[in-house]
Amino acid sequence: MKTTNNVQKAITKSLAVIISLVLISITVNAQDFWRTVMENNSFSQIAMAMTDNSEASSASADASSTTDMSAYAKYTAVEAEEALDVENWMLAEDNFFTTVEVATEAENALEVENWMTNESFFNGMASYFKVETEEALEVEDWMQDTNYFGVLTVNIKEETEGALELEAWMTDAKTWNI
Repeated sequence: MKTTNNVQKAITKSLAVIISLVLISITVNAQDFWRTVMENNSFSQIAMAMTDNSEASSASADASSTTDMSAYAKYTAVEAEEALDVENWMLAEDNFFTTVEVATEAENALEVENWMTNESFFNGMASYFKVETEEALEVEDWMQDTNYFGVLTVNIKEETEGALELEAWMTDAKTWNI
């Protein structure tokens, strides 16, 4: 039983590896497929036919690559910024909350007053806290009637087993590879 479980586990792991390899190869082939579709589609051919190729045909390949580089060079140029001036409104304290005053408030100590310790003020709620007592339940005849509940009686027969005996093969070291 244990070997069949191990064999089944090994087979499922092997199948998982094989399926993963198949899926990876399919996705790699699909990437190449979409690349060829995008290169050979009719939209790119129509776009190439509609562009003006007179300048491209007269210029050499080296010249077109240098014009591309010069077009990107403007993005890497460092621009000088003008110096920032400090204006009067920036220095005026009225525009900013630099002088906020926080007042600390002190509370008076709490005191126990006479009415707080007078129990006569709190007896109004005592009626809600009464414990209700229930009458004792009585067992009626129908509660003990087994026919009323459909109870079945089952006869159980107890079997006795003989004592276990120790046999020679149970203690043989060759049987247990000890």
